[in-house]
Amino acid sequence: MAPIRDELLELAAVGAGDVVLDVGCGDGLIGLGALERGARVIFSDISQACLDDCRSIAGADAEYRLASATELGDVTADVVTTRSVLIYVADKPKAFAEFFRVLKPGGRIAIFEPINRFGLDERRATWGFGDVRGVEDLLRRVVAEVDRVQDAAGGLGPMIDFDERDLLALAEAAGFVDLRLELIAEVQAAPDGATLDWNVLLDSSPNPLAPTLREAMEAALTRDEAERLSAVLRPQVEEGRMGPARFARAFLSGRKAG
Repeated sequence: MAPIRDELLELAAVGAGDVVLDVGCGDGLIGLGALERGARVIFSDISQACLDDCRSIAGADAEYRLASATELGDVTADVVTTRSVLIYVADKPKAFAEFFRVLKPGGRIAIFEPINRFGLDERRATWGFGDVRGVEDLLRRVVAEVDRVQDAAGGLGPMIDFDERDLLALAEAAGFVDLRLELIAEVQAAPDGATLDWNVLLDSSPNPLAPTLREAMEAALTRDEAERLSAVLRPQVEEGRMGPARFARAFLSGRKAG
């Protein structure tokens, strides 16, 4: 995570004397880096536990606020930073409006977000496997079961309801100027010889709201169908023949005029 921290701090030109509001601070990665640059840091998060963890490291050298990205309270800053925060925020326009409100004239934003839409269709079609010929319909039914369980738990809405163009549009609509967005998209082949235990994969899930692969197969398929699907997928896992991994992430920076 250090390269992400360093990139965000550079984008915002954080220096000595700046007041940095680290929104959704989590473990404090960005804020602690800002402290090392001589900035005054306000750690903000909806989790008291996260704030306590930051306090245990930074102590009296920083401020701590229990607040959401959409209700930042009575605070002003020279810089607002976020790292993987907006993927958990349903009302993104309100969050950007809050970032704009709390910044002093001339203040800067620096935002990092994973773009989970990238490669989503490919992941849904293959579940990351390199070859699903002959079992496409079985896999579609398994994916449909995963979707059903996720939707019943509230769905993945905020995690996948935006891409890099939306981030840029949201920032512009909030009033930010001099915007710059960098998208990094990668399609990585599985490392040669990289294998995985089949049962470990069966008992894993793609996110906290989703069932495990085993649970989805048991719910969506008959025993014979599950065995047929496993016969195609298991060798790919155990022989290191998985499909490519697809990732995308965006860095956004801008400023409040004044």
